[in-house]
Amino acid sequence: MKRILTALFLSALLLSCGNKTAQHDPDADKTIVIGTTQKPTYPDMINAVIKPELEKKGYTVKLIELDDQKVFNETLINGDVDVNIGQHGSALDFEKANNPGWHISALTSVPSAHIGLFSDKYPVKTIDELKSKLQKGDIIAIPDDVSNGARALIFLENLGIIKLRTDKDKFSVSEKDIAENPYGVEVKAIKAEQIPRILDGIAAGVIYGDDADLLGILDRAIIREVNEDDQYFIIFVAQDANLEKQWAKDLVEVVHSETFKNTIENTEYRFHKYNRPSWYREKWGIALEWGK
Repeated sequence: MKRILTALFLSALLLSCGNKTAQHDPDADKTIVIGTTQKPTYPDMINAVIKPELEKKGYTVKLIELDDQKVFNETLINGDVDVNIGQHGSALDFEKANNPGWHISALTSVPSAHIGLFSDKYPVKTIDELKSKLQKGDIIAIPDDVSNGARALIFLENLGIIKLRTDKDKFSVSEKDIAENPYGVEVKAIKAEQIPRILDGIAAGVIYGDDADLLGILDRAIIREVNEDDQYFIIFVAQDANLEKQWAKDLVEVVHSETFKNTIENTEYRFHKYNRPSWYREKWGIALEWGK
């Protein structure tokens, strides 16, 4: 009898898991569940302006912090969150290429704390000054995850520090794909969160914008990434089936509103130091970079 009950319980459990097809509908209960990173950069932006404006439209907004990139999008696919924010367009493309069953897309981009090149060893203010100080064997640290590692290498190439192979997709390169290294530096991929901690022991490090923002060193970057084509701006991502839902349109409307713009440009908040995506620059006539 015990075996029969156990079998029935397991069968019911498997059936309930297998039938998890119902998706939350924010239009029905006026509740939007947003998946965010544990870093406060974009949750703070949501709490400062997006959440209050959505509440004015009658929504309840709930934030769920997620700490794993794979889980980050899986919770969206599973319907545990309605939308997430914390990845850039290139990272989303990488995730979708490796998970062809994921039908998710960007709703809109937001002003973002782009990566930058930092150095404690060489207290310089321009990239040309840094180049004049670099010595053979100097270590430049980059993040070790695939999408941002390639992004950091492209950044270093654009700065003229290295050259990458031309026979490989640049968005999939690693430090092994450096073709020319005129300064003789060692580009070393390590955990992104470790880079700020070892700045005093290396020549320079490429640091995530949100890490630099959290540490209060965003202004100390020798140079920050400038990317005109928007692929590295942080985006809100939703399931393709929800892109035209009213709640999704209302979220985009809030992000594109004058109230949102006024909050971003308000120097009482740190968001005014972020880079601005093309739609934002075109709509409001404001420069890509703060102070430009």
